[in-house]
Amino acid sequence: MDLHLTEIKNAHLFAEYLMCSGIKLPRSRSEEWEFFDTRKECVTARIKRDEKGKARFFICAALLGRK
Repeated sequence: MDLHLTEIKNAHLFAEYLMCSGIKLPRSRSEEWEFFDTRKECVTARIKRDEKGKARFFICAALLGRK
């Protein structure tokens, strides 16, 4: 996992982060997904499935609130 990403345990907080950051929400929060910010050249949000199939949510906390 990328070291610059922080896990968010709550799917609703993850969605709120995406909306506040101007990132379009994925269609499904149960599928694997990632948002690569071409301006910052890094992944800023990711949904990953663990070995048990549970969705895990990650954000780049350092970029929170930055434009």
